[in-house]
Amino acid sequence: MKVVSFSVNGKMAHFRKVHSNASVLSYFLPPRTTISGIVAGLLGMERDTYYETFSIDNCKIAVACQMPIKKCMQKLNHLMIKSKNDLNGSAENHSQAATELVIPLNIRTGYVSYQIWIHHSDNNIMEKLEWIVNDMPMYYTQGISVALGTAFNLGWIEKKGVYEAEEVYKSDVVDMYSAIPMEYIDDIKLQNMTDRWYRLIKEEVPLEFTKGRKITERGLKNILINIEGSPIKVTAKQYVKLDNGLNIMWMQ
Repeated sequence: MKVVSFSVNGKMAHFRKVHSNASVLSYFLPPRTTISGIVAGLLGMERDTYYETFSIDNCKIAVACQMPIKKCMQKLNHLMIKSKNDLNGSAENHSQAATELVIPLNIRTGYVSYQIWIHHSDNNIMEKLEWIVNDMPMYYTQGISVALGTAFNLGWIEKKGVYEAEEVYKSDVVDMYSAIPMEYIDDIKLQNMTDRWYRLIKEEVPLEFTKGRKITERGLKNILINIEGSPIKVTAKQYVKLDNGLNIMWMQ
């Protein structure tokens, strides 16, 4: 099985939680649905046309935090919309909303970085993704610019490579480099705290939408994340082993 990998980076990120209302909360990692949107945009697909193409059945995605991150809350001014005439921003009053942002531990010198691994059942899509990773020039010739959430969180891509991978279906103690669906692990091994740091977070994240932008029955899962950016040693029920020695888990 061939796996394409790249990282998306930026100074800050915001991935709005599906249940957010007055306070705009964020996930620590881009959910699978957000990654699908980023990849579809890079491939030049139109908005809301790719949900079935990037369903769990057709596409496998894993993601990892590569740099230590944290969250901060900021008040942002939003347009006060009472009629369609207010959409041009001419209204004197604005609506303030508390917005959660994901930022590096050191905002001056650091940045937010997520590594993404993807395998698609469509060979044409895989060929296009390989071109993006291996041969795409540093400027964009199609699709969208990369943003880590909303449009003002602009980012950039770093190329990682194309790997061969095998799916392992047995219980092993391994270093897991990606976010981990909780149902695929039996135990977490944290005995050795001298060579790596742990700040483990469990989040329920969306994985899949229908055409009407509704979460499917299997579209919400609890995942485990180390927001320090280092791998987690776990007893895994199943995982994917890459030919560069890394172990990852698909978000499915």
